[in-house]
Amino acid sequence: MKKFFFTIIIPVYNSEKFIKKCITSILNQNFFDYEIIIINDCSTDRSSKICQKLKHDNLNKIKLIRNDKNLGAGQSRNLGLKYASGKYIIFLDSDDYLLESSLNFLEKNIKKKYYPDVILNHIIQNKNPISNINELKYFSEKKISKNQFLKILFQKDYLPSECWRVVVSSNLIDKNKIVFRKIKIAEDASFIFKVFIYMKNISINKNKFLFHSSRYNSLKYTKGVEPAYAYYTVLMELQEYQKKFKKDQIIMKYLKFKINNIVTNLKVYLSLLNKNQLAILIGKIKKERRNFIFQIIKDMEDKVINSINSKNRSQKKIIIYCAGVMTQSIIKILKKKNINIINIIDDDPIWVGKKLMKIKIKKLSNCNNLNNNKNLIIICNHSKKVIENIRIKLFKLKLSNKQILSLSF
Repeated sequence: MKKFFFTIIIPVYNSEKFIKKCITSILNQNFFDYEIIIINDCSTDRSSKICQKLKHDNLNKIKLIRNDKNLGAGQSRNLGLKYASGKYIIFLDSDDYLLESSLNFLEKNIKKKYYPDVILNHIIQNKNPISNINELKYFSEKKISKNQFLKILFQKDYLPSECWRVVVSSNLIDKNKIVFRKIKIAEDASFIFKVFIYMKNISINKNKFLFHSSRYNSLKYTKGVEPAYAYYTVLMELQEYQKKFKKDQIIMKYLKFKINNIVTNLKVYLSLLNKNQLAILIGKIKKERRNFIFQIIKDMEDKVINSINSKNRSQKKIIIYCAGVMTQSIIKILKKKNINIINIIDDDPIWVGKKLMKIKIKKLSNCNNLNNNKNLIIICNHSKKVIENIRIKLFKLKLSNKQILSLSF
C-alpha cells in the first residue's frame, strides 16, 4: 500500500538559483499528503548545500539522493521512481514551481474523476504560448478514455511530450515497467508516449498547476552527437512499438503522429553535425540504417533550398522568424549555399537580444521595412498553429504571400 498520495520527483543539477523556490512552492501548499524526492545529479554549485538544508528542516517530507556520477534527468527520475511511495507521481524540473493550492485542486480532481491513470495539467510558462489552456479546451471535463484522448491529439495536431505536463499513477508505471531511457535529451518523449499507450484513461486538470521555466542554455537547445543519437534512439523505439501494436488502429495513428515529430527533430539535429560528429554517430548505428541517416540530411537540405527557390529568391534578403535549434540548422544549410541571413525575429523573451550563430535576435516590433519586396521571411517552427499565428501577424504588416515561406518539415 502506498504511503503518500503524491510523490514529487525533482532531479537537480547546478540549480542553486532556482531549487529553493521550487521546493518551497511545495512546502507552502495547503496540502500535506506528499513526499519530495530530490536527486542531486552531481551538482558542482551550491545546490547540494541548499538541498541538504531543506531536507534538515523537513525530515518527514524530503528524501535526498546523490548520484555517484552525472546521469542526466531521465536516469535520475528513474532512481526517484525506485524509491517513490506515492499513489501518483509528479515530475518537476528544478527551475519549475507549483502554483498556489495546486496540489489541493489536483487531489480533488483525481478523486472526483475516480482515480484516472493520468492527469494532463494546466501549465503556465515564461515563453509563448504562456499557457496551454487553449489546448486543454479540446478535451471533456469528464474522465476520457485512452482512445478518445489519442484521437483528439492527432486530429488537433497537439503533442504533449514533457513529463512535467502530466501526473501519472504509480500503478500504471509499475505494472507496465515504464522508465526513462538512458539518453540526456528527448527522454521525456520516450517516457510519455508509453504512458499514453498503456493508460486506460486520463483526466484534464484546468486549474493552474505549475510554472515552467524555459532557459536559453537548457539541454534542449544543445547540439552535437548526443542529442542526434537520442532522437534516433527514440525513433527506433517508436518503430518497435509499431510492430507491437500493429493491430490497434488508434495507437498506430498516434505512433505515426509521434514518429513524424521525432523525425523532424532528428533532421534538425543531424543537419547540425560536422563531418567528425557525423562519423561518430554513424559508428553507433547499425549498418542497414546508415543510408537512412544520409537520406534524412539530404532530404532536409533539398527541401530548404527548393522551397526558397520556389519563392523566386533572386536578390532576396533572407529574414528568419523563430529562434531555436531548427533555425540554426536552416542557417547552416543556407550558408553552405552562400545564402546570407540579415536578421532573426522572435518575440519570446528568452531569445530577444541574444545572438544565434552570430546573428542578433530582434522583436517583430523592432524590425523596420519588413514589407520591402526584396525581403523573404522564413518561418521556422514545428507547430502549424505557431506558423499560422505568425503569418497572420505578417499579413497585418502588409506582407504578401510571396514574401513569406513556412518551413516545418
